Amino acid sequence: MKIQQIRNATLKIDYCGQTILLDPWLQDKGTGFSAKAVKPEMNGMRNPLNDLPFPPEAVLHDVDFCLVTHIHPDHFTEDHLPKGIKVVVQNDDDMQEAISMGFHDVTTFENDRLRVGSMTITRVPAIHGDSETVANDMGCSSGYVLSGEEKTLYIAGDTVYCPSVARTIENYWPDVIVLNCCEATTPGGRLIMDLSDLEAVCRAAPDALVIATHLDSVNHALLTSADIKNFVQKKGLTQVRVPQNGAWIKA
Repeated sequence: MKIQQIRNATLKIDYCGQTILLDPWLQDKGTGFSAKAVKPEMNGMRNPLNDLPFPPEAVLHDVDFCLVTHIHPDHFTEDHLPKGIKVVVQNDDDMQEAISMGFHDVTTFENDRLRVGSMTITRVPAIHGDSETVANDMGCSSGYVLSGEEKTLYIAGDTVYCPSVARTIENYWPDVIVLNCCEATTPGGRLIMDLSDLEAVCRAAPDALVIATHLDSVNHALLTSADIKNFVQKKGLTQVRVPQNGAWIKA
């Protein structure tokens, strides 16, 4: 397995002979949405805050399909994506939304498992907020477990640490875990993992390689990649990697 950090939660994953583009957000810098932020100086800043490390056509090279945890504007937009690319989404609602954008090769889960080539993708729960109100406002989001003739990969998606994440780790005991952990927060509450959540995952899966992502790209984030690096060094969490955009991790 090889995982390349592209930008934000967008990753390129080589797994079981397939190249997956996770949560493709290829939008040009500063041309997207601006979230309501708790840091006054960040309000009004347009996302994404940074450029892609490569031109979109280079990011898309050799991609077999896109895997989308949920359709939010920092995880999936139509920018630079060919309309014929294969897209796998979490549910029927996201499938209809992708189709309405003009994509015509869209697949979803009839149950919680989907076979793609020699890999199995299992959809697992995610809770996109630190309260019921926030999670309801943010809507449905999913994580995915990839299994096959390679190590088991858990993509947690946009979630806080919660019982369903703990159960996924306990049930699948993943070798590699991808965590979205910029502590994105709006005035209503926290949307995804913070430092304590990151530490909790490391304690729950002490033998897993943990890849910290969803960093440095949105205006409502409270943590940067530098913050994560400083924290894991202070806590001695040697299993955590914080790849810069464009970097590959081999697992």
